[in-house]
Amino acid sequence: MNCYPFCLASTPAAAQFYVRSPDVKRGELAIEEHGAVYSGPGEDERRRQSHEVELKYGFTNRWEGIVEGFFRQDIGESLEAREFEIGAQYEIIERQGDGLGLAFRGIYEFALQDHSPDEILFGPLAKYVIGRNPATINTFFVGQLGDEAEIDSLELKVNWRLKRELGEKFALGVEGYSEIEDLAHAGTFDDQKHRLGPVAYYETGGHGGKPEWEFAAGALFGVSDATSDLTFKFDAEVKLVARVLTRTGHDAAGSRAIFSLNWTAAIEAP
Repeated sequence: MNCYPFCLASTPAAAQFYVRSPDVKRGELAIEEHGAVYSGPGEDERRRQSHEVELKYGFTNRWEGIVEGFFRQDIGESLEAREFEIGAQYEIIERQGDGLGLAFRGIYEFALQDHSPDEILFGPLAKYVIGRNPATINTFFVGQLGDEAEIDSLELKVNWRLKRELGEKFALGVEGYSEIEDLAHAGTFDDQKHRLGPVAYYETGGHGGKPEWEFAAGALFGVSDATSDLTFKFDAEVKLVARVLTRTGHDAAGSRAIFSLNWTAAIEAP
């Protein structure tokens, strides 16, 4: 099946190859940057790089506010701001140790470029933990709004991670990312984007008031014709815990600031 006309007809949402957690913590401030660098353009991935800057704050133990900005550079063009996004996440089931955690996220995405539609992203995030074996999945639907809308149905994005913790610092896992740009015209499996691969994780610090560092690196292999053959992924995150004094003068845990850098490089063989 030739999907060339279909690929030109829709503008897929950004894919940064990052699996989000349903956990929400009151007073926790998170600042994240998710980046991707592309080599070997695909059928609808004629891009050099893309970046998503995300700010999150836990107003309660269940409600979290979210502000995001999305930037993209296509081949032969300069880096431009494409979307400004604002939304929230609500933790429906609060996980305590082993078991299920479930949340719902909704984001309104304002298009910053002419002739581009606004979008709404929504869907559940789930995490199930058994001992040292957490599994996380994000299922997001994206709808286009306004006169510039290019599809009448929804786009589907599914991100998942299976992880095995080998100790306090090391873990190994597998991550997968799938994208169907128009559920009403899904096409064949090869018309869609599907990739998966192994990822290694490392954590250090976080004791005695020191920052906690988290790193992840892996290779995602394309398993459909529409997907880049190989995607190299790297994540780096530092968590800074602030301490505040209560009215009685006792030291109490305050908000926790998180800065995360997620860098992805995609390569498609000729």
